[in-house]
Amino acid sequence: MSKTNTQEIQEKVNKRALLRIYRIFGRHYKKYWKTLSVAGLALLAGIATEMLRPWPLKLILDHVILDESLPANLHFLNPMLEDDPKLLLLILSVSIVLVIALESFFTYINKFWISSTGDRINADIRERVFAQLQRMSLSFHETSRSGNLVYLLTSDAKQMSSILIDCPQDLTHRLVTFAGYSILMLSLDWRLALIALTTVPFIYLATKYFSVGMKRAMTKMRSQEGELAAMLVENVNAMALVQAYGREDSEHARLSAQNQFSLRSQVEAFRMHRTYSRVVDILVILGTGGVLYFGGRYALGNEISPGTLVLFTAYLRDIYGSLEKFSSIFLNLAKAMASGERLLELVENDKIVQDHPNALPAPTLQGHIEFRDVTFGYKKGKEVLQGLNLRVQAGEMIAIIGHSGAGKSTLISLLMRFYDPQKGEILIDGQDVRRYTIKSLRDQMTIVLQDATLFNQTVRENIAFGKTGATEAEIVAAAKSAEAHDFIMAMPEGYDTMINEGGNNLSGGQRQRINIARAIIRNTPLVIMDEPVTGLDAKSEAKVNAAIHHLAAGKTTFIIAHKFSTIMNADKILLLDEGQAAYFGTHEELLRASKQYRELYELQYGWQRELRAELANTNGNGSTAKEVVAAI
Repeated sequence: MSKTNTQEIQEKVNKRALLRIYRIFGRHYKKYWKTLSVAGLALLAGIATEMLRPWPLKLILDHVILDESLPANLHFLNPMLEDDPKLLLLILSVSIVLVIALESFFTYINKFWISSTGDRINADIRERVFAQLQRMSLSFHETSRSGNLVYLLTSDAKQMSSILIDCPQDLTHRLVTFAGYSILMLSLDWRLALIALTTVPFIYLATKYFSVGMKRAMTKMRSQEGELAAMLVENVNAMALVQAYGREDSEHARLSAQNQFSLRSQVEAFRMHRTYSRVVDILVILGTGGVLYFGGRYALGNEISPGTLVLFTAYLRDIYGSLEKFSSIFLNLAKAMASGERLLELVENDKIVQDHPNALPAPTLQGHIEFRDVTFGYKKGKEVLQGLNLRVQAGEMIAIIGHSGAGKSTLISLLMRFYDPQKGEILIDGQDVRRYTIKSLRDQMTIVLQDATLFNQTVRENIAFGKTGATEAEIVAAAKSAEAHDFIMAMPEGYDTMINEGGNNLSGGQRQRINIARAIIRNTPLVIMDEPVTGLDAKSEAKVNAAIHHLAAGKTTFIIAHKFSTIMNADKILLLDEGQAAYFGTHEELLRASKQYRELYELQYGWQRELRAELANTNGNGSTAKEVVAAI
């Protein structure tokens, strides 16, 4: 394919993308139409006064200094010109100041409202993008780098005002200025006007040629900047690992390489912009030189007045200035388009589990759960669950076990409608979950994850996160049920103690108990837990298990677990194998029926029996029974 054809295709794609951006994000104009109208009127008024600016200078030169008769529409000033030319000079000089002051006033009004409206639209789009991210499926977040998402919310969202506000404003300003000055110049002297406008087609061709390259360079630059931001976030989050493994130098080298990629993209975009500007400058100089030469000849031949030549030169400067500004407009648009297309891709992304058109709010759920022939896979042809069938009675605690990749977390994600099954259905109280709105369904579910996510807020605020409008009594009661009240009260400021980012001023057991307190205060009929005691010492595990008992009492509970201290407390145990329910029953039933379950049990408890025997043998050498138990 030829370079010309490639450019044409690229141009069509860019125009189509630009139209989609205005169609998708243009709705934000409606909210601010009043301020945008004021800014638009001020812009037009400013352009009109800008066109008046050189006229007093023309009148001074032609009619005060050269003593020519005033034009017909200013004949009323002839007596003043004849009697006291200095007074007319004063009036015209003051009028220059007034016109410039008026132009500055209109420009201020325009810039103030345009800038403030642009900032407000940026804020609205940032909130819209954030809301979209909240709705995106887990598969999207699992495959997206957090740094790129942060970059979308900050830098990319900020660029949208360039597309929606700055570029339309600047383009309108330059086009109206160009059209207005062209008409005035043609009315003053059509010959000079044609000479001045001869360079316009060449400037247009230069703009068209360089805009494609600038857009390509800016798209690459924004992509590289996103990768750089993602790498920075990744490095900061893994700082402890980097330092522990002594990888500071290699990480610095990796960041430096990415930084150089980003820098080269910026240099390329800057180079193309500078080249374009120099080409336009040359064309402007040629046009200006032609006008001055022929205009000077016309003035010497008395075909035009010197004031007209001065006026023409002033207009020529402004009209060429408008043309030169197109380079900045298209550069900014190219830069913003790279961000706009990234945001457009996010907003139009269909990886969202949505409410069905006829979905209704869920009634108060009892907690009868049924998986009926459920099949699901994250990738086509690679099913994680295959024809899964499962019945759970209301109020039962179900422990889910199985090897890695058996589908434990997938089962939970389907129940919470983070995904929908490709085949089969999930029923709650006899109704397909897709009949209910997602929010009303999740409002009656509580999830406790292995990694207790705590916010950089007070202990009270972290617990109250589970319930809007939670009272102090409810917060304290939840903390007591979660075995957390005592250690909270031992903290410097009790419930008002600030939790550091990530909860690193708390132990793992303390973090998890606050996490469970947050779940208890939520008080929903369905509870889901994912490895809540993993990584805890025996004492913390016992306290967390006690908290789990309070949380799960009377509620339908699913708990993914590997530790039998948690598994054996469940009413039923689901053993998943190759995406199917291999066994489902009590601890005793699975010990008898499942070889895999017995092996898991022996693997976890066999070493404890050996340790008991070894310590019992050493008991006669001074070890007490209390020490033996503590060691286990």
